[in-house]
Amino acid sequence: MGLIRLDGHDIFYELSGQGEHTLLLLNGITMATASWALLMPILENRYRVLRLDFLGQGQSAKPHTALHTMEEQADIVVRLLDRLGLSRVHLLGLSYGGMVAQHVVHKHADRVDCLVLASTLAWSDAVNAAMCDSWIEANRVGGIDLRYTISIPWLFSSRYLSQHGDHLPELKRLAAMVDWDAVIRLIEGIKRHDARTWLGNVNLPTLILLGSEDRLTPRYQTDILASLIPRARLEILPGAGHVLHLEAAGAMANAIIAFCPY
Repeated sequence: MGLIRLDGHDIFYELSGQGEHTLLLLNGITMATASWALLMPILENRYRVLRLDFLGQGQSAKPHTALHTMEEQADIVVRLLDRLGLSRVHLLGLSYGGMVAQHVVHKHADRVDCLVLASTLAWSDAVNAAMCDSWIEANRVGGIDLRYTISIPWLFSSRYLSQHGDHLPELKRLAAMVDWDAVIRLIEGIKRHDARTWLGNVNLPTLILLGSEDRLTPRYQTDILASLIPRARLEILPGAGHVLHLEAAGAMANAIIAFCPY
């Protein structure tokens, strides 16, 4: 684990656990490798688990470009597999990572045994683009206080807010540590995402996970994924919002284990 030089950039990764198969976890937009902590005790007992911070995230490089495209991030993922000598993996992408995962299997389906897409979009439509712009504007005029306040109803379920509202100050503290200029470059890449024309060619066993209270990833988006990917099935996690790795870590891990061989 540590930094590895890929395509001229330092990329941070971690490889841990045990098992015959490697499970690759792709972060949501403001996540880092440490964000998967609640799932790791379950997953590491069954898989080798590979995590990385995308370009613009966590401990990886944050070059000052206009944006980071999904294709660019997908290429880095494949370069990492090459450098680590991993010919095939199980691939799970959450939210932003789920969009990158779609681009990985678009050009490198031969590197993936099974695909899990969690809380993610088939394309960034006008509503999603407007939502992205609203977060950028909120941070511009009100900093972390306003940005975090308006994000709460999009990210969390009613159950989480009522039962774990005391966690919000700590989550806000972590959100404040994110390099927001780098996140904007990731957001600009999201706004270009549209996989609808080629998802029908993804001939892999695919599990689509969605929290029943996910307001950020509307059901119609996951229905598009499920209808276009030939071997996909949709599983709804009851009472969960968008951040499945926090709200429904056990259910998410169990769904992965039931779907991906180990």
